[in-house]
Amino acid sequence: MREFVAALHEVYDAAGQPAARVIARRTVSLHKAFESVSHETVSATLRGDTVPAWEKIKSILHVLVAMAPVEYDMVELEQQTNELWQRARRERQESAPTYIPVQHQPNPVAPPRPVPMVDDAAPLVGVRPPAAPGFVGRAALVDAVRTALAGSHDVRLVLHGPIGAGKTQAVLQYLDRHLPTDQAVWWIPCGTAESALASLLELAAVLRIDRHLRVEHTVRLVLERLEAQRYPYLMIFDGLDDRRLLRLVPNGGHVVITTRDPAIGGDEASTGLPVPDLATTEVAELLHGHDPDAPVELIEAVVGAYGAAPLALRQVLAWWQATGAPLDLSGDLDPADRLNPLPVDGYGRSASLALLFALDRLEAASRAALLLLEALVCFAPVPVSKALLGRAAGAPVDAALGEVLRGDIALNKTILELRRQGLARLTSDGARIEVVPLARLVARRALSGGEAERARRHAHALLAAADPGWPDDKSASEDLYREIAEHVDATAMIESRARPVREAVLHQIRFRYLVGEQMAACELGENAYNAWRIGNDPDDDDQLVLRASQAWANALRANGRYEKASRLTREAMSQLRVDSHYGEDHPHTLGMAGSRAADLRIAGDYERAREFDEETLARWATQFGADDPRTIMSRHNLAISLRLAGAFEAAEAADRTVLRQHREMFGEENWRTLLSVNALAEDLNGQGRFADVLRDLEPLRDRITARRWTWRDRGLMLAGRALALALRGAGRREEALELLRSTSTHCAELLGERHDHTLALRMSLANTLHMLGRAAEAADEAGRVLDLYRRQFGERNPLTVAAEINLANMRRAAGDVAGAMKVDGTSNEALRDKVGPHHPFLVAVAVNHASDVARSGNPNRLDMSRRALEFATRVHNHRDHPDLLAAEANLVVDLAAMNSPAAVSKRQQVLQRLERLYGADHPTAISVARGDRVDCVLEPPLP
Repeated sequence: MREFVAALHEVYDAAGQPAARVIARRTVSLHKAFESVSHETVSATLRGDTVPAWEKIKSILHVLVAMAPVEYDMVELEQQTNELWQRARRERQESAPTYIPVQHQPNPVAPPRPVPMVDDAAPLVGVRPPAAPGFVGRAALVDAVRTALAGSHDVRLVLHGPIGAGKTQAVLQYLDRHLPTDQAVWWIPCGTAESALASLLELAAVLRIDRHLRVEHTVRLVLERLEAQRYPYLMIFDGLDDRRLLRLVPNGGHVVITTRDPAIGGDEASTGLPVPDLATTEVAELLHGHDPDAPVELIEAVVGAYGAAPLALRQVLAWWQATGAPLDLSGDLDPADRLNPLPVDGYGRSASLALLFALDRLEAASRAALLLLEALVCFAPVPVSKALLGRAAGAPVDAALGEVLRGDIALNKTILELRRQGLARLTSDGARIEVVPLARLVARRALSGGEAERARRHAHALLAAADPGWPDDKSASEDLYREIAEHVDATAMIESRARPVREAVLHQIRFRYLVGEQMAACELGENAYNAWRIGNDPDDDDQLVLRASQAWANALRANGRYEKASRLTREAMSQLRVDSHYGEDHPHTLGMAGSRAADLRIAGDYERAREFDEETLARWATQFGADDPRTIMSRHNLAISLRLAGAFEAAEAADRTVLRQHREMFGEENWRTLLSVNALAEDLNGQGRFADVLRDLEPLRDRITARRWTWRDRGLMLAGRALALALRGAGRREEALELLRSTSTHCAELLGERHDHTLALRMSLANTLHMLGRAAEAADEAGRVLDLYRRQFGERNPLTVAAEINLANMRRAAGDVAGAMKVDGTSNEALRDKVGPHHPFLVAVAVNHASDVARSGNPNRLDMSRRALEFATRVHNHRDHPDLLAAEANLVVDLAAMNSPAAVSKRQQVLQRLERLYGADHPTAISVARGDRVDCVLEPPLP
């Protein structure tokens, strides 16, 4: 001790022996990282009467060095002084008493008592509060407290958490389970400054410190005695939410602080320990104490309504116990009505009252924080990202809230105020703020009519300001769209009459459509359409209604509800064309025309769809130019209609232009580009150019197969089908089958079993099974798909007819030639009515019908085969198309059956072409070499 004081005096003398008050005042002016020191502590230290905490010695040293006329090496000086300080502390500790004779009262076992009113619930000075009866769980938290306090003689442990987290009860459990028998405890209630000071005055009497006329002076003497003597004490500052009371906390010894303010445990001198919600098993244990038979689903529902904080759950349990009812959330009762107004044993006041007091404190501290809380309680009960709130600068809100939203610093300060009041908390990554469930219930109930309307208006404004806009080109903002989506229903956004809010809703319909959440898009689209079209101002909001109808129709179409989508589009088209605000060339009219063409394609009216698309493309190009994204997408739609009409070469030319433009404008990864990649592959497959498809798509195979898709990725998903068909055409049938199985499964998961994409994939799967000789499996799959086509599209839709033709192939392979012949005969007439007399589908029908005639023993078989070949030659522009080769191969079979001498040479010609195209080991080449007939399969186009 003598060496420590002597070393300190060397620096003190060099500084000119300044007065203790001068040194004390200058410690206050040091950087905030330094502790301030009272003049009494300075005097006692220099006299050698006390050895305060190292942080105070460090502050004294820095003040003296700054006043000294000589230079010191501060690192070396601090190291030498710290070594002497440690030895002096140990010396003083070894000569000190081993305990403070203070009050330590274990939990008494008392008979049940009536729950006191709030005014009678203040804790007694110096005496710990009662523990909550029936305490459950918290083993991990109590062990963490024990570990922290066992690690050092100097520990300031800060347990922080929102209102009702169970901070006080966790400390009480530590005392009962782990407090050393030789350690004294002094419990200081910090609900008010007066209660904390009164407790420390009681401690002064126990420590035999004479009371001074000034309370603060007496308290300072208590703290200096504690800091100097190193008693094995535990000081508990319970409910220290006012940071100004930190001046009452000693430096040194074991100190536990419970607080709502997480920042109190954030300095280097403290160990912060967050108090989490109860674990799932702990919640179940608590609730089963009232209702042992409560199922898991009900327990989850209780947590969903009230959270998993101990006070909230005990408060609602008190209501169930008072009413004698089992756990039950059914009925129309507001969850807030189950919060018992009386305090629960072990807690100072009822949950509702504690929250209302906290709301009053919040309003006094920060009106902006209160307004933010009001808006947040209107949101869905999930954490809200600071990124969403940070985008709301400039939102039309009250001035106080608007100031908060103008920068990260102001927003973070406001969020911190909510946390300090115990009303909110941050997620573990610090990126999201969550209103405590109990605070949400009470705050929502506390909002009056005008306040509730203001809160909802603010919530709408925040969400609208955070909206990234039209989502087609904003895939990087997907997380933000999804977050806004969580709050659309909770805040009733569609009820707002503010245009930015309705725009945000419209963007949500489109976003859900793009990511494949078609049911959600349909529901939101229908609700918005029905809500907005009533009482609208035609000069202002009608276009939002029309845009909502188009977005809803798109979602209906993607969800397989084709008739309703078509009816909605027709009605909108009629209105747009005659309305003076719009007309034929208005963007909304042209956009709706594209939707109308899609409906016609789905209905199988390919020629009318092509006409619509050609006219629409011309209008887009005239009004907005050839390079406008909408014009480019209109050309993409025209290529679809051309492909469905059998004009594969014209579709290819259009799709190559679109693909180039999409790549230049949006890049390789954009959903439009991926759709164009698949569209071109479909054009090439339609021409039998399988090698070209493999060249383009095989490099994408890992991307096609290594992910689950969203609606945005449907270009890759459909490319899986195009790649499989090219593999099959090249003879790699088993590979094609595997790829079709996985792709069809994923498509069904994304779009449903009845969607036309799913049905097309399943029909391709059935055709591949047929080509592999697995006739029974193929027929079963084709039969199920045909039934769904009939129900979705009707008997005479080209897709239905194509499925019937494919099933006829399988019947023929199974020996049912008569059944196959009947289907092929009627299909020819049905297809001609829908797609015209020169559609490629009719080539397949003609070739297959010739096979029916041949296998039935009809003497006209040769004539039928020749007519089929002639027709195939007229329809297909090049001689290597698979259907044309099939017609030639089948004619060879019929020539051989008629003993024609030309059969051998013609077979050789066909084989040479097949081998040149695909190789001698191609399955079709092997079949032709054996003299087998070749079937033509129809792959259903994607409308």
